[in-house]
Amino acid sequence: MANKDRNKTILLELGKLPENNQCADCGAPDPDWASYKLGLFVCLNCSGVHRNLSNISRVKSIRLDFWDDELVKFMKTNGNATGRAIYEKAVPAFYYRPQQEDCAVLREQWIRAKYERMEFTGETKYPPLAYTTGFYEGMLWKKGKGQLQRRKFVLSEKEFTLAYYNKEDLSKGPKALISIKDVNVTFQPEKIGHAHGLQITYQEDSHTRSIFVYHESGEEIVNWFNAIRAARFAYLKTAYPTGSDKELRTRITRNYLKEGYMEKTGPMQKETFKKRWFILDSQDRKLLYFKSQLDAEELGVVFIGTETNGYSVSECIPKRTRGNRWRCGVTVETPDRQFVFMCEQEREQREWVEALRQVISKPMQPQDYTTEANIRGKS
Repeated sequence: MANKDRNKTILLELGKLPENNQCADCGAPDPDWASYKLGLFVCLNCSGVHRNLSNISRVKSIRLDFWDDELVKFMKTNGNATGRAIYEKAVPAFYYRPQQEDCAVLREQWIRAKYERMEFTGETKYPPLAYTTGFYEGMLWKKGKGQLQRRKFVLSEKEFTLAYYNKEDLSKGPKALISIKDVNVTFQPEKIGHAHGLQITYQEDSHTRSIFVYHESGEEIVNWFNAIRAARFAYLKTAYPTGSDKELRTRITRNYLKEGYMEKTGPMQKETFKKRWFILDSQDRKLLYFKSQLDAEELGVVFIGTETNGYSVSECIPKRTRGNRWRCGVTVETPDRQFVFMCEQEREQREWVEALRQVISKPMQPQDYTTEANIRGKS
């Protein structure tokens, strides 16, 4: 018993070291599990993926399980810093490193890519990794009008385009040819209703359009995600040649700051409140609204500037909306008009106000003034 307690104390102290106090795979704080075959400290969620790699990794709780002296010695001589030096030696600058809040398929494929497929050890891969070649094609399930349809997608880093075709025969031309310049891609499993659901958003004729796709294979959909990120990174390197990799990485793709339903009235604020799906894109400073969460095109957009430019957000007093129900609301003031959006719960109201204030507090960049002028010109 004394030996067990001693080993537990050693493991807990090892886990507190700066190089080990975050999960080796997703960065979650205070991991209390460990892979005793790889010598890594991981969180509970990531330990579940490791458990499915039993020929590569074996996990134990550092608090609850028994550890013999040899395993403790192995953990002391390894650790997360040593693991990163081996398994993350050559992660491409564009490759997305999942965080603890990211969806399960991203975290699982990151772990499998590191330890099972050994994609980042720096050794030459033949054939090369699919998402590093500058060209990617394949079939994806795409949401159509009321149904899912298999569509051919072709990504060209050379042309900076993403195309999709209604037929596998490419000679008939693409249904859509999308410029990588304005593309964003983000995982949306809950919205799409599939664990591998991906939302691809782009600009077309001053409108924001979305494509919703998935693939049965987790590896394949994450390869698509990182192939698009690779093409985006190549474009950014061309568009901003003096930008560092660190600066450009933040602009490759992004998750939206907040999404959800609110009720919206018309410009006179006398019209009937209608339920709409809202997306707050903090990078482009846009609050977009849609009839439903899977609509291909937005109904409208509100630019979110800064206080010095005449923008503000506040909580508003409850109002009656559809069905004669009281709702708490959010007021957004712009130089031109006032917008009122109603939420079902006070928690949602607080979250929207906090998210909008976060955008308002950010200084505007030169390109934001162009975006503002274009949006205000349409309203």
